[in-house]
Amino acid sequence: MRKTHPIIASYIPVVEGLARTFGEHCEVVLHDLTGDFSSTIIAIHNGHISGRQVGSPITNLALQSLRSAKDSDEDFDLNYRNDTIKGKQIKSSSIFIKDEQGAIIGSLCINLDITHLAKAQAMLGSMMAVEDKRGAQKTEENFAPTVGILMEQIIEDCLKRTGKPIALLQKEEKIQFIHLLDEMGLFLIKGAVQHVADLLDVSKFTIYNYLEKKSPQS
Repeated sequence: MRKTHPIIASYIPVVEGLARTFGEHCEVVLHDLTGDFSSTIIAIHNGHISGRQVGSPITNLALQSLRSAKDSDEDFDLNYRNDTIKGKQIKSSSIFIKDEQGAIIGSLCINLDITHLAKAQAMLGSMMAVEDKRGAQKTEENFAPTVGILMEQIIEDCLKRTGKPIALLQKEEKIQFIHLLDEMGLFLIKGAVQHVADLLDVSKFTIYNYLEKKSPQS
């Protein structure tokens, strides 16, 4: 039985600490890479995620990362997707452990099972999806505290669409303005017709007459 390097041994409590911090969906593994790669795991918590235990070997991807790290002096390989465990979505990170001379002697690996999180994300995405069926003429929804403020908001929005203040509206523009207000549902509000008539300095009869005319923009 090989002796564990003191630096690697110092990470054994870290394995348990991380696993207990992040819970049962987080597998934390400590590899001793100083000897035979056929049996590298010296500590593991939540091994049910990958089905491994103490004495299990390093993975092929870990071997590849180790080979790459030796050439580039990398210290870690973080947040990569791991689809090697059937039926699970795993987010993995590997941190390389080095000795006093900078040689890689071990690795601390974290495999987070995000399968349930991915399903929850998809469900939330579906719940948050919206459809814009109003096109370019979309109207922002206003949450007015009173009906009076609601009417003023609608009137202001329609005036912005005409591009002119009330005092400068010509007859055809007034007709267009009235039709815009009607499309916005303003005249469903009790007293709205009289309010608009007062704004335009016309009679209620004129408002109704404008509504019967075809809008210049239609």
